[in-house]
Amino acid sequence: MPFRELVTQELAQLLSVLSHPDRIFIVEELNQGERDVKALQHKLQISHSRVSQHLSILRNHQIVLDRRQGRNVFYSLLNPQLSQ
Repeated sequence: MPFRELVTQELAQLLSVLSHPDRIFIVEELNQGERDVKALQHKLQISHSRVSQHLSILRNHQIVLDRRQGRNVFYSLLNPQLSQ
């Protein structure tokens, strides 16, 4: 597969992942620093399970990282430049 085609396919996939307003908000919020699900839920005013679903999608596409501390899981951007 030609390099240009590969790059455009990857960009299309990234834009598809970021096409949901809640996921864009999560990326913008994580640009400010590490957050847990509860903090994101409070900011977004959506259910805990919906925040977790969005984070799972972002994690599966290597946009966010998770860090466990005891029973809490904190999320951050893998590449903070993405939010710019």
